Amino acid sequence: MKYTLLIISFALLSGCQSTTPEPGIQGEAAFTANDPEYGYTTHKPVKLGGFLRGSKYEGSHIEYFQSLTGPNGEPVQVKRLGSCCPFEDQSMPFGGGMLDKYQLSYPGQKKPVIIYVNLYQFEAPKAPQGFTLL
Repeated sequence: MKYTLLIISFALLSGCQSTTPEPGIQGEAAFTANDPEYGYTTHKPVKLGGFLRGSKYEGSHIEYFQSLTGPNGEPVQVKRLGSCCPFEDQSMPFGGGMLDKYQLSYPGQKKPVIIYVNLYQFEAPKAPQGFTLL
């Protein structure tokens, strides 16, 4: 009986999660970059990590694009245009890597945009300006 109560207590406590937002972060603006160059230039790519085997961020680019919407919640169409733009980083096994280029579009948008993604390094991602990350 004592062990049963202990197991139940542990299960209840481990299932609790805080839903309090971080201080200073409010609503959708919390997930959109303040920097107008974020994602749109090769020197400020969206860093989604996970490309190197065994990374805990493997597959994060799929989740990122599934969570990306237009400014009014429009579904975003994503088209990978390929790899480009080599970069150096001595902390990586081969001294650097390549960025990936993606075309993003949504219904009503005047012209699709191109963003750059780094699949080697990870930083908490945000949406490029003009998009929202849910």
